[in-house]
Amino acid sequence: MLQDASHTGTDVSFSIGEVKVRVEDPGRCWRFGPEDPHQRFVVEKNGKADISIRVNRGRAPGRSSGTPVYSTEGGLWNLFRDGGDLVFALGAPAENGAIHRVARVDAGVSSGEVIVTPEGDRPGFHPYPLRYPLDELLMINHLSKGRGAIVHACGVVTPDGEGWLFVGRSGAGKSTLSDLWAGQAGADLLSDDRVIVRPSESGFHMYGTPWHGDAGASSPVSAPLTRVFLLNHGDSNRLVPASPEDAAETILLNCLAPFYDAEGMQWTLQMLGDMVERCPVDQFHFLPDSTAISYLLEEERK
Repeated sequence: MLQDASHTGTDVSFSIGEVKVRVEDPGRCWRFGPEDPHQRFVVEKNGKADISIRVNRGRAPGRSSGTPVYSTEGGLWNLFRDGGDLVFALGAPAENGAIHRVARVDAGVSSGEVIVTPEGDRPGFHPYPLRYPLDELLMINHLSKGRGAIVHACGVVTPDGEGWLFVGRSGAGKSTLSDLWAGQAGADLLSDDRVIVRPSESGFHMYGTPWHGDAGASSPVSAPLTRVFLLNHGDSNRLVPASPEDAAETILLNCLAPFYDAEGMQWTLQMLGDMVERCPVDQFHFLPDSTAISYLLEEERK
């Protein structure tokens, strides 16, 4: 059951893609920002969490330096390994790489700790401790343990209840399509940038996330995945069937996968292969106007 998260609290649970995350912060109250989409994903604090994170405050531990396993350009975050644990050090490139948070989680990404450093917890500045990109990083690694994946995509539940996934890199038209779908009566827009896809007994399921793009679309709604479209700008609206090989490659290139984790990548590749075998995949060449939506709905009804 979703709840209002505008209140201040030291313990909050939210569910993204049916992954329940519990954040325990006994030392300080904090509040989601007034426009933070995470508020839509807050759930009741009962039952066992899939990912349990305790928040503490202090200096960054020593294992947040040295040679990382993986490093982002600009130093937004670095990944280290310490025994079986994953250690994420999150910095601020605009502040000469000052470490704001360090997260340590177990190998299964089910429990761990986040240390908020003095640089990340200035007086009067106490935001959501797992703010971007940390909760997304935890989810990427948690899902790769045989649970699912995050895809750069626009996710839509059509007026007929179909779950459609529009996959594309930055600039491919996800935000444009999201704006067009937002004006379509009876459609439910899950996300304009990041959608979770998970296997189920009956096929695959897609879920909205709080990590939206320029269109700001973010919903906790989910739906069975029935079709996948690979986005391309075009001079007309048309669908071209994609081969399983091309489909899997394109989706992989638009997947937020743990490329530093061989086992996680092997499972992700297998999941994507199964997905394109079970779901129709088309290249969608489209015009950036309402005719794109009309065309798809008409094609679906044929």
